Amino acid sequence: MHWKKKLVQDGSITLNNVSILASIYKGEQPHYFEKCLESLVNQEYKASEVVLVEDGPLPKELLTIIESFRSRLNIITVKVLENKGLGNALNVGLEKCSQPLVARMDTDDIACESRLKVQVAFMADNPHISLCGSYSIEIDAEGKVGRLRTMPVHHDQIVSNLWTNPFIHPSVMFRKDAVLGVGGYDANLSRRQDYELWFRCAVNKLQFANIPKPLIYYRFTNETHKKQSKSVCLLQAKIGFKGSINAGLGVLKASLCYIPYIRSFLPQKLQHIVYNSLKRFDPRNVKE
Repeated sequence: MHWKKKLVQDGSITLNNVSILASIYKGEQPHYFEKCLESLVNQEYKASEVVLVEDGPLPKELLTIIESFRSRLNIITVKVLENKGLGNALNVGLEKCSQPLVARMDTDDIACESRLKVQVAFMADNPHISLCGSYSIEIDAEGKVGRLRTMPVHHDQIVSNLWTNPFIHPSVMFRKDAVLGVGGYDANLSRRQDYELWFRCAVNKLQFANIPKPLIYYRFTNETHKKQSKSVCLLQAKIGFKGSINAGLGVLKASLCYIPYIRSFLPQKLQHIVYNSLKRFDPRNVKE
């Protein structure tokens, strides 16, 4: 695979063949959202469109931000009257994406200026790859830069570590037809819909990659930990166990998917300490 090549046009992919897919709900912080959209304006190469799903009614402040960026980003809003969770919202938005490549984005994260340029070039140079993510740099609630978050790079490494969720979802770019071909996101999942999708992609023999370069600033705060409720961790464990078995990863790796659920029984402060302590053993930290 070629990680650093000049942009090419293979007859089917050009820089204008990208839709950005994002979803927003009423609880998003306006200043996070504004920073996110600013980062898309500042891309070295622009996407054809930003498909933004309004997942339920939004407050006026968020609607005002959308309108202020609409023309600059060619924002296409898709309104979902009732918030049914991210899985449903992304599926609705994916159907509206008009381009063959889809770049996911979360509305509290920030895209590096070269993100689309690098990923489009990679997907053009590697037509056998259906889905590629990247490294990321963590930022906190104030935007302070934290650690570099790495991921396995090559397909075999990624599949072997699929139980760990070896993609940073908002860093992912995929071929629309390939993801729709495996059924898209599970609309019944309000959380961990990405994790479940990766397993189905693997079972259907789609090819993966992660670009060994940070292409997004990934917001990771104390609120992130608070979202890891026992029910969410149990859902993750069930998805991971079933997916690992279906993907042929074996019973041991399938069983290890229950570690976050076990950790969720610890007091919140202790969970954070344990999480940070275990990071050094994270099998996703595979070097190229």
